[in-house]
Amino acid sequence: MTDVIEREIKIKLDIDPSQLVRNLEKEGFEYLGEEEQEDVYLNGTVKDFRDTDEALRIRVVNDKVELTYKSPKMGKDSKSREEITVNLDNKESMIKILEKLGYKSSYVLRKRRISFRKGNFTVCVDNVEGLGNFIEIEGIDVKESDLVSFFQDFKGKFHLNGEPITKSYLELMVNKLDNSNPN
Repeated sequence: MTDVIEREIKIKLDIDPSQLVRNLEKEGFEYLGEEEQEDVYLNGTVKDFRDTDEALRIRVVNDKVELTYKSPKMGKDSKSREEITVNLDNKESMIKILEKLGYKSSYVLRKRRISFRKGNFTVCVDNVEGLGNFIEIEGIDVKESDLVSFFQDFKGKFHLNGEPITKSYLELMVNKLDNSNPN
């Protein structure tokens, strides 16, 4: 089990992601790998995570499956929250257990992620199905001010435009779906 404070900031990419990947490699960022991720978000019938700003997620990456609880957000300049993660052997069995406890699958997000490391930070170039391309910078158990400083330096160095996004991909997808469904 892992219990950490994860802080992250993302920005929508307005440049070619493959060019950014090449630039990261040229600048000495350590390549960590590329992966396809499937995130199944669950919501409770008794406790609605949309109201409490929490999340319960099952993530599948290759043959690895994990369950993560995410606390309400804590930071103002980044998306900061406590995360508790356990490894699982079987996604379907865990979903059945959670359904018996009153949780239901609410959203499924898929993304292709290319990850790099520089110091205490992981830099992810993400292509999120239905949302587009993003750069996400994450730090585990780092000060929010250090993350913001790294993000600003990174943004300047790689000539990225746009304001930081502190919403999760799930929140962005829900907002997109709500706006496309004006009932």
